[in-house]
Amino acid sequence: MILISLQSGSNGNCLYVETKSAGVLIDAGISARQAAARLATTGRDIKTVDALFISHDHSDHTRAMGTYHRKFDVPVYVTEKTLAAIHRRSRQGTLRNVHTFVSGTTFQLGELKIEPIPTPHDGVDGVAFVLDDGVSRLGIFTDLGHVFPGLTEVLATLDAVVIESNYDPQMLEEGPYPAELKKES
Repeated sequence: MILISLQSGSNGNCLYVETKSAGVLIDAGISARQAAARLATTGRDIKTVDALFISHDHSDHTRAMGTYHRKFDVPVYVTEKTLAAIHRRSRQGTLRNVHTFVSGTTFQLGELKIEPIPTPHDGVDGVAFVLDDGVSRLGIFTDLGHVFPGLTEVLATLDAVVIESNYDPQMLEEGPYPAELKKES
């Protein structure tokens, strides 16, 4: 399994994961042009991406979802609640090839097994992803609100893990975050 971070941070998140049978993107927080250019520097073509998995509804993870889908015909995989929240917050255009999944229910893309794990976060129906290609298991955890029951057990089953997070007390205090979230921190 190959992991390439195309960008990580409050300005946008996008990871590429490649197995023998599939190439997938996790989140679409950077422009399609940026993602295509960064993949091209590794000898990969965004037009061959098999799927785009969305972890939660925040714009730094979804900003260009509709563009990836329309411009490169990338199928989108997202929970129904997250998709509804994305549509309420932003204009993604018409999405023809969307596959919804249920948080906590494993699904397959060819030989790749995807386990969406519910995560605590102020986003709608956020998930982490465990990708299993039969050889190795990779966990991708974005914007964890805090350690949650079962996290240690999941981590113990992984060969590698990506944890994307940041904490800026000033940004939290001055930003448009719910009072409950500010209080937790």
